[in-house]
Amino acid sequence: MYEMMDEPILKIEEYLARLGMGEKPGTDLAGLDALIWAHQTHVPFEDLNTSFYHEPVPLDIPALYEKVVVKRRGGYCFELNALFTRLLKDLGFDARSVFCRVVRGRDFLPPSLHRGIVVKMGEKLYFCDVGFGGPMPAGALMIEDGWAGDVRGERFQIKRFDEHWWTMAREDRRGAWEDILQFNTFPQTPQEFIPANHMMSADPESVFVKRVMVNLRTPDGHLSIDGDTFTRRAGDDTVREPIPDAEALRHVLKKWFGITYY
Repeated sequence: MYEMMDEPILKIEEYLARLGMGEKPGTDLAGLDALIWAHQTHVPFEDLNTSFYHEPVPLDIPALYEKVVVKRRGGYCFELNALFTRLLKDLGFDARSVFCRVVRGRDFLPPSLHRGIVVKMGEKLYFCDVGFGGPMPAGALMIEDGWAGDVRGERFQIKRFDEHWWTMAREDRRGAWEDILQFNTFPQTPQEFIPANHMMSADPESVFVKRVMVNLRTPDGHLSIDGDTFTRRAGDDTVREPIPDAEALRHVLKKWFGITYY
């Protein structure tokens, strides 16, 4: 069981095809950014297993591959960042999984219930994430105190929080910086995320159990489902539509997210 959580991906070409990529990218920053963008625009963040289908959330690589690549589903951080980390390793990147805590909108330090990725290139470390479902950068961010940069039209910042933790912030449309999450750079084995995954997928108070959440980045915006509302944003234009019942939800999932698993 546990050993299957870090198995190599046997059909890398099929995974890359799922991401809309015809060939393997280089193991450099440009290649990493291309993979992140492709993943965020082709594989939706979604919590349907816990909020709609009421099914377990396995974390072994074969099960994740079956769900994301074969069934063309998505997942949340413990799934998507697990599979993406394994892909990066198999492609030759020096990638590791790390614990994160989501601090957006909070005035306290929450527990570490998010899985992120750190990639080492030369002497530099980069943070990346394909499983957040919110305001994540569409590329890698250099982990350096005070670093700030533009990622496909959005500005992000990395700042040191304390001896072990870093804060990632995003500039909103008003020009103000908003702290999104904090992460450390200590490598974690896949097995370390089992308790957090169980809590977030099974606890009745978990947001992933309480309501349906789906998000997919598009070239000029995003598509999202939050509870009973479907939102399409393209540039400055936003359209919201109600989702009155399960049948309407299935229709939106199929039409806009390519999810046909019933």
